[in-house]
Amino acid sequence: MKYKIISFIIITLFIFGLFMNIYINKDSCLAGIKNKIIRLHIVANSDSAEDQEIKLRVRDIVLKELSPAFKDITDTEKAGLIIKRNLDFLKDKIQNELKKMNKDFPVEVCLSKYEFPTRVYGEYTLPKGEYQALNVKIGNGQGKNWWCVMFPPLCFVDIAQGGTSKDVLDEIKEVLSKEEIDLLKTDYYEKVPIKLKSKIAEIYKNLNLKMAKIIRKNKQM
Repeated sequence: MKYKIISFIIITLFIFGLFMNIYINKDSCLAGIKNKIIRLHIVANSDSAEDQEIKLRVRDIVLKELSPAFKDITDTEKAGLIIKRNLDFLKDKIQNELKKMNKDFPVEVCLSKYEFPTRVYGEYTLPKGEYQALNVKIGNGQGKNWWCVMFPPLCFVDIAQGGTSKDVLDEIKEVLSKEEIDLLKTDYYEKVPIKLKSKIAEIYKNLNLKMAKIIRKNKQM
């Protein structure tokens, strides 16, 4: 009987480890995806209508200036270097635009790692976590922000071309694998973890019941 109990415990741990491995692999894959993505994050001075309009004009400047530089670039590291080389240039462009609007807001332009919440981007879901991002802070930076995926260059597809799903998919395919793309799809991201958790809970419950029966029988012998 003791042999049966030990065997049962080993099987239980094996199944539990199998499902945990699925979660670990999924998290590892998501971490890899995050390292391939660069986001654009523009924070307005305030929530006033004027400051929000300024935010969008700043967005247009950034996209206009960087769009040609990203042509045919499929490597995230190269994209990051392009952004770094243009930080001072972008800051000067933004400040000149603000002067035209008689605004003397300070501007901070930085490429660094930032925490982001889970966000839906069309049919794709970007999980919460730390991403590399080009961050543009206008003035006090107390207003609503605007964001998009700068690399792969989905910002340029969405804004410059009024992007379609096919346009977006074509850009993503240049940087991410099919498996990574599938993992980001909103329906997969939402449904699979729920199914896995439900299955684990069901197996764990059944194993507990079987274990309790074995122990009871063992005591009666």
